[in-house]
Amino acid sequence: MYYGYGARTDWEEVDIIWTLEISYLGDDYRFSSITIDLVDIDGKTYPYVGGLEDVVISTSLESVGDIKAESDSVSMAISFPDRNIAIDQMNGKFLEGSTAKIGYVLIKNGQVETEYDNRPIVFRGIITGPVYGHPNREVGYVEFSIENQAMISSQGLLSTVLGPNMYIEDVSCSSAFYVSPEWPQDRGLTEVRDHDRGKVIPWVFGHLMGVQHSSGEDSSIPITPAYVIAYDPSVAHKPVFYLCCGHVTNASTVNLFANTGEVDSATISTFVNIDNRTLTYFQLPNGSAIPQSASGNSDRQVWIEWDDGGAYPNPVGSGDLQGGGDICLWLLSELTTDVDYDSWNALRPFLNQYEFAGYVNDDKITVFQWLQKNIIAYLPIHVVNGPNGLKPVLDMFQGMVSIRERLSVTAGTDFERAGPVISLNTPEDVSNVITVRYAVNGVTDDYSTFVQISNRIPAAGTLASISYIAHPKSMISIQRYGEKKRVVELDYCYSNLTAQRIAQDILEREALPTKSVQYSVSVRYGYLVLGDIVEITDEEIGLNQQKAQIISKVFEEGRWLLDMKIDENPMRYNRNVET
Repeated sequence: MYYGYGARTDWEEVDIIWTLEISYLGDDYRFSSITIDLVDIDGKTYPYVGGLEDVVISTSLESVGDIKAESDSVSMAISFPDRNIAIDQMNGKFLEGSTAKIGYVLIKNGQVETEYDNRPIVFRGIITGPVYGHPNREVGYVEFSIENQAMISSQGLLSTVLGPNMYIEDVSCSSAFYVSPEWPQDRGLTEVRDHDRGKVIPWVFGHLMGVQHSSGEDSSIPITPAYVIAYDPSVAHKPVFYLCCGHVTNASTVNLFANTGEVDSATISTFVNIDNRTLTYFQLPNGSAIPQSASGNSDRQVWIEWDDGGAYPNPVGSGDLQGGGDICLWLLSELTTDVDYDSWNALRPFLNQYEFAGYVNDDKITVFQWLQKNIIAYLPIHVVNGPNGLKPVLDMFQGMVSIRERLSVTAGTDFERAGPVISLNTPEDVSNVITVRYAVNGVTDDYSTFVQISNRIPAAGTLASISYIAHPKSMISIQRYGEKKRVVELDYCYSNLTAQRIAQDILEREALPTKSVQYSVSVRYGYLVLGDIVEITDEEIGLNQQKAQIISKVFEEGRWLLDMKIDENPMRYNRNVET
């Protein structure tokens, strides 16, 4: 939730007036802490009925790499001025299910400082559980909750990307299924190989070539499968057609690897089936090192390396789909309407530095499951459900970037420590030697290479620079806790730099225990939002211009309560470390 508004100067010497807006039975009802009128840029007036009690909304960040889509709830009590809620309910005019929005405006010297068009909305949702008919309250009085939950579809990933027909038999080579070009029936090739019949048509994405190995050299590996969809079982040397994927690509050639050891290359083409879907295939060239007869050789498998372009065009931009930001934005837009596009677009350039690639042929996995497990889990972000939908919040612990603070402050009356320093994890949660295995080889079904971050590297050379990275935070952690190893396996990474980024992010988060502390701060700090970095000096607990990230925010009794996650890297703050 955004839960912040305007620039720092907008919050000088102001008070907060909470607002509640409800759409009920076709009418808009407006409530606020005191009776006020808001005016829009066209001069139209919007009256708000006073009497709304202080709103308590607690917002927080979940774990890095998680999507927080579940419901948040805010309890409210109001009195509708012109309605009998009990009678409405008896007549089928239900308050439950009505939409509601909570916001606030700023007031200074008795004057409203916020226009109607610019009022921040911090929470929106659906009214649930109304309680009404209180014997000692007016007939319009009602208590209820407002619940905010992203409505996420459970649709399958492959059906979303490829459409309903996801199996090899769905692209049968009978003439009924081919629109253009008119092949292969003109050549008498009408058989799908039994071994491949019923296989799931893959979705392929990203750059899938030139994997950088620990030697420092790029090398080819087989990555995605190909399936025989057309051949003549009666003739030994007629062409064999292989399906690459169930969509168009930006590539034009592929390198071929047979599990029996033969290698070759081929030009890829497309055909359109009866569903008006474009699929990508290749024909084994004449004289290919890979035997062209598929008859009687059901054990032969052919795998592909994509030679000269990405495997899937970017649906939300130009070029190839490979960046983490683009993948998240595209798939989230496919599974829910609750997406904060502005927030995702703001972080896309950074998140696109994390490049992913591979193929999916699991016909059971949903969009949400796959995105959470394979992409968001390895990005340095928290995903929260804000007033404009799911939004990313950048985590402060990143291996390759330092987030600039939004505020530098010294603890005092306006920024007062409200609780002790507490641990968010334990030494048992520490990891200080991080090995990331990546680049799955399709034939061997194993990872081709790795990156490791620790306190030391082997002798100088290419190997050291590519696969082994020394990190001072690892050294500090090992001195304190001994070696604590963690191995991460990336099924959708073929980029050495991305593997390095992910390894360093994990080390930054896990090499040392994480602590937090709560501060009670004045209203004027309301412009701070979840995820903001604050540089704090609090000599009583040893903080000297130390960075901390806001992980929780609540307004209570006229002040903000901020839970701050502390960056305790001693190397960053010139502290003495054990040697």
